[in-house]
Amino acid sequence: ISVTAHAQVLTVREQAKLVDQLLGERLNNVLPVLMERTGIDMWVIMSREYNEDPVLKTMLPAEWLSARRRTILVFYNNTQKKVYEKLAIARYDVGEHIKAAWDMQKFPNQWDALADLIRTRAPKNIAVNTSTDFGHADGLDQTDYYEFMQKLPVPYRTKVVSAESLAVA
Repeated sequence: ISVTAHAQVLTVREQAKLVDQLLGERLNNVLPVLMERTGIDMWVIMSREYNEDPVLKTMLPAEWLSARRRTILVFYNNTQKKVYEKLAIARYDVGEHIKAAWDMQKFPNQWDALADLIRTRAPKNIAVNTSTDFGHADGLDQTDYYEFMQKLPVPYRTKVVSAESLAVA
């Protein structure tokens, strides 16, 4: 007995639209729950073009093939104040779900803009993608880590933790 199934294949543009809808679900509904569950207030994902963090690649719009120059995403979840933000330290939005948060007139340096954002949010902890056990949760390169730590306000340097539990979740 042979059974023939008729499936409709979506066009590439329709596939991208579906991928972006699913990404919106993950960023808007799943991620804040996972951040609360793992106890992470702020997740900073940094990546450079052609050397993408594996997690960052899963958070980019379907039509983006890679990070743009240096891409910095910040997810901030303050459950006490009921504030959840998805921001990019970039000149432009990252798709429709992550809003640009870099005023280049005020902060010509991208790292200074990130430091200011961290200072104004005052998170209890700042998770970055480092991991001993999971390669896909270990996407932060040494150069970005060094530059980040140099610009991070001194009181927040001891608040940097591994995002391993969140990246794996």
